[in-house]
Amino acid sequence: MPVHDPNIDFYDDLADNYHRMYEDWWGFAAHYGEAMAAFLAAEGVEPPDEVLDVTCGIGTQALPLAAKGYRVTGSDLSERAVERARREAASRDLDARFVVSDVREVYERLSGTFDAVVSGANSLTHLLTDDDLMRALAQIRSCLRPRGVFLATIRDYDQLALDNSQGLAPEHFGTGDDRSIVVQAWDWAEDRRTLTTNHILLLKKRNQDGWDTTVRTTDYRALRRAEFDDALTAGGFTDIRWFLPGHEDPQGVAPEHQTGYYQPVVVARAR
Repeated sequence: MPVHDPNIDFYDDLADNYHRMYEDWWGFAAHYGEAMAAFLAAEGVEPPDEVLDVTCGIGTQALPLAAKGYRVTGSDLSERAVERARREAASRDLDARFVVSDVREVYERLSGTFDAVVSGANSLTHLLTDDDLMRALAQIRSCLRPRGVFLATIRDYDQLALDNSQGLAPEHFGTGDDRSIVVQAWDWAEDRRTLTTNHILLLKKRNQDGWDTTVRTTDYRALRRAEFDDALTAGGFTDIRWFLPGHEDPQGVAPEHQTGYYQPVVVARAR
């Protein structure tokens, strides 16, 4: 019997309140989409090209790309997140297709190819082992047309491990009786190769006394950039480039293609 992936429960449980982790979820998503679209355009992938988001969640990057005219397919292992992405698309009259699929099986599930594949929000580092990461990259590679573009965003674990970062400070959103507070506390493994995130969400809703508090846990691999470079190369990718927030790009990409995004971005091409 296949082992149940605990990340399904984590994201199923979070799906209905995912927007409460932002002051303006759709405003953030639109900004995210602008950054994604700029990188894709710099690689020659422009509307109406076909883009697959293999860790789409509730549509934070897939829907803004669809709004820009890309033909978008989104997949995610969380059925409830996919259901919400479909509702968000319908409420904005956006044409995007969403399916339930683990990234480690996405090509088998879709059996199609795309001009670009994207994965945002540090999602791929839920893959804790080399075998799982390589399975995912093989599926992503199969989903790409020759010289297709792969784009992912990943936390800067190189720096976070050095800094011994213990989590993310509390953030407060909303006003009055419609507020939320988000906190992350991290427990690092002794070897600094993985960490457990304790995700704490406090919700105060209208016409309700007190606060609802939920603590969810999920694990990440503290994937260093050099490790991911090696995995990408072994998985059939080339032209690997990293873009770090607030830094000049060492490959000399024009300033309009620099990232102001909060996580490092990696771009590669299928061989």
